Amino acid sequence: MTALTDTVDKVKGLSIGAVDYITKPFQQDEVLARVRIHLQLRHLTRTLDQQNARLKKEVAERAAAETRLSKTFQQLKEAQEQIIATEKLAYLGTLTAGVAHELRNPLNFVNNYAEGSMELAEELIEEFKMQLEHIETTTASYIKETLTELRDNSLAIKRHGQRAEGIIQSMMQHARTDSTQLQLTDLNTVLAQAIQLAYHSVRAKNHHFNVTIKTDYDDSIGQLELVSSDISRAFINIIENACYALQSKQKNIGEPFTAMLWVKTLRLSDSVEIRIGDNGTGIPPEIKEKIFHPFFTTKPTGEGTGLGLSLTYDIIIGQHRGKLNVDTELGAYTEFIICLPFNNLGSSN
Repeated sequence: MTALTDTVDKVKGLSIGAVDYITKPFQQDEVLARVRIHLQLRHLTRTLDQQNARLKKEVAERAAAETRLSKTFQQLKEAQEQIIATEKLAYLGTLTAGVAHELRNPLNFVNNYAEGSMELAEELIEEFKMQLEHIETTTASYIKETLTELRDNSLAIKRHGQRAEGIIQSMMQHARTDSTQLQLTDLNTVLAQAIQLAYHSVRAKNHHFNVTIKTDYDDSIGQLELVSSDISRAFINIIENACYALQSKQKNIGEPFTAMLWVKTLRLSDSVEIRIGDNGTGIPPEIKEKIFHPFFTTKPTGEGTGLGLSLTYDIIIGQHRGKLNVDTELGAYTEFIICLPFNNLGSSN
């Protein structure tokens, strides 16, 4: 309230923070009415601010709830996929066990009779040599060729029968329900032993094969509850495949090549991560999704059953409730990433 009535004074008063401008002489009722209006405006403004703050809080809470819901949904989806995969593997295991059992008995007869035929052929050949002077040349030549062919055929039957027996053994191992209990085990030790076993196994078949192995173990992992024999088998399968890829690349490039195999473990917030990689041939994109399928293999006949990585998938996903992924670039590298969760396995720490 002021006696200044110029427009300039009104503008100045409002610009420095006044909410109204009343000039003298003024009416009391007018002043009271304006004060009431401004008090109502202040109350409404405060109410609006409170509602805005509450709305922001509700929006933040809803966003957090949506994030939690999305995470829960993702976990549910992963659990569902794991259950489906486990059920498929269980069904396949039952089917495989039945087929393997039915094949094993007749295959045993094939192997036994092949070995017996081979021994009989050897005996006949020895007897034929003793009676050779009493047989005319043409007949002797025919008998010798026939007996030799009989022996070689029996040997081939036995060799392929033994290979079939190996495939059936792998099928039985893939299908078996392991009742072995989880035990506290040093993961890094199991992994180190698996590297040595796999490498020496490959070296036994190819003395010229050499690889530079780099390891980086996280000592803070401690012990995990594992079925050590099975998880070791899974690691060995992956490492043997890596060595095969390295050997293939050495043959294909035809120039000096430093074969590299790297293994790394890392403790995460809720899991242990294991990375096993090589700088070998890599995996073509069109078959990447098939490598864990039973009986799928890119190896020549006689060099692979196609059950190694399928068994590895079963052990890591089905038995140990982990995760298994592959990162690869054709002609450059392949890296298997394994995650074993603490909340499913437990830790001594």
